[in-house]
Amino acid sequence: MRLCTFTLRGEDERRQRVGAVVGQMVFELEAGGSMHELLASGRSLAGLKTKGGGYEVSRVRLYAPVPRPGKIFATIVNTQAMLGGEDVRLDRPRLDMKVPSTVIGPGETVLAPPSGVRPEVELAAIVGRMLAGASESEAAKGIAGYTVLNDVTAPADSREDAYEAYRRDRTTGVIRKSVMRGPLFRSKNHDTFCPMGPWIVTADELDVSDLEMSTWFGGFKVQEGSTSEYLFGPAKIASYLSGFLTLEPGDVISCGSVGWTKEALGDLDPTEFVLPKKEGALELEVEGIGKLLNPVSTLKQGAGAQPKTKT
Repeated sequence: MRLCTFTLRGEDERRQRVGAVVGQMVFELEAGGSMHELLASGRSLAGLKTKGGGYEVSRVRLYAPVPRPGKIFATIVNTQAMLGGEDVRLDRPRLDMKVPSTVIGPGETVLAPPSGVRPEVELAAIVGRMLAGASESEAAKGIAGYTVLNDVTAPADSREDAYEAYRRDRTTGVIRKSVMRGPLFRSKNHDTFCPMGPWIVTADELDVSDLEMSTWFGGFKVQEGSTSEYLFGPAKIASYLSGFLTLEPGDVISCGSVGWTKEALGDLDPTEFVLPKKEGALELEVEGIGKLLNPVSTLKQGAGAQPKTKT
């Protein structure tokens, strides 16, 4: 089942409701309430009942399926392409966070700083039950479904946030002044930096072991890969997280991005790529889920946070 958060076009945002997408139609759920309320209820998402005759997709506005998640976890360097070579390995997931207010839905505009943005197509798992100290199999049962997430990043921010500090050299044991990599938090948490959607595909209908993933910008492919490249799958990441904090219904776990095409990346390393400085539209796709489209607009130098916009 494909579940979405929607209003009819022209309706107030406060009238958001949950629907099931069937073909080119959206049917409101009989249960009512928000997506977060549905997930928190503990009800099975398989076979939910709908009401009414439904609406054509063209008549509705889709929002991020979970418009304001409790927590958003961004898994970083979860493919060999992101690590930069086959000789690099990880023993456990590496994670950062995105704040809930960065979330936007399909059609809303990504506001890029003048330094540019890097799109990152990712499979995102939606938590459907409380998980604490969960095994991998228990965590798998706690995933309600999956959506597409764009872990938009402004790489220049982390370069600017680098700093010097005295640290012990792991090789020599000598304490010396070193340049430390800047934290990723600012680079991942500008307003509009978490597009999500267009809907959730429930876990019972999707095998996520080998799904093609791609990103296009202005008709040019900039990313391609597959979920088969993940070093750690969604259940493994959820289990790892639940080992030190409690996951709750409506939390989002983004599982990491794939590499960039040779034509897009050129001689850059994966952390240096940014989109060309032009107006355009991002089109992200994860096989079996769908396409997430968002225009990109560059803010003027010195411009602060701007309201979300939808085209």
